Amino acid sequence: MARPANPQLQLIRAAAWALVLSLTLAVSVARSANPLEQPPSRAAQRVALITAVSHMDRGDPAGDVYFVGFAGFGDQKVFRKEAELAQRVFGSRFATGSRSLLLVNDSHDRRTYPLATFDNLRAAVTAIGRRMHPDRDTLVLMLTSHGNDEDGIAITNGSLPEDALSPEDLRQILDESHIRWRIIVVSACYSGIFIPVLKNASTLIMTAADSRHSSFGCNDTRDLTYFGEALLRDALPHACSLPAAYTDMARIIRQRETDEGEIHSNPKLYVGPQMQARLQQLDAAAGRRCSVQQPRQSARH
Repeated sequence: MARPANPQLQLIRAAAWALVLSLTLAVSVARSANPLEQPPSRAAQRVALITAVSHMDRGDPAGDVYFVGFAGFGDQKVFRKEAELAQRVFGSRFATGSRSLLLVNDSHDRRTYPLATFDNLRAAVTAIGRRMHPDRDTLVLMLTSHGNDEDGIAITNGSLPEDALSPEDLRQILDESHIRWRIIVVSACYSGIFIPVLKNASTLIMTAADSRHSSFGCNDTRDLTYFGEALLRDALPHACSLPAAYTDMARIIRQRETDEGEIHSNPKLYVGPQMQARLQQLDAAAGRRCSVQQPRQSARH
């Protein structure tokens, strides 16, 4: 004859099974999650950045060039791809070699690169500024993201806190670093707002649009924005100088926007008077060979 069930014991067993099931579910979810989505701690990222800068080569008597790419919008890979291409193209042009860093927001991969945050950008640029020779070395900074005419460029990375990088923020970072020679490329809507704030005698600033218009091509069906494609793929590899690359890029984009019935984005270029002479030295030191052929037109999509 079966013994009568003990109600208290049944409750304990039920609670134990519930605990086991919840733990099993938690372990299953943890195992199924993409480990690349879990970023290192802020402290670990900072240490990694400073360590990377400490290993950068330096000492060319003609002046070294350093590169930092910043892909701010993590929900679309087009910005990561554009920063990666910029690293290769500027690396080829100015022989940056190991003197190169990428800060990337990618909501599906937060471990391959340090995150594109204000703090990481400040840490990287400050460390590079301390390593550079102030009179002869140059920083190339490529920013790519969505943008607006109030906040600057977007900093987003899925569920992580959102932020923005304004022209004033960037000026603060650069001024704190004491980096004199600056080449700044901003691929974003309304990116012309960066020019009045950042311009000085030893700076070049190139933007994908003026301060009142959008730029185009910022979607995940593309590997590059219209600006990135025209500058990094079509113009810069063949151009004799950055101003010449700007001229070719602006012509390509204007024709494309006309053909597609878009309002013109009006890319902008500012070159400080001291930077004009410096650019000639950079191209000469890099042993650039330029092409007189017209760069190819961007393919229509």
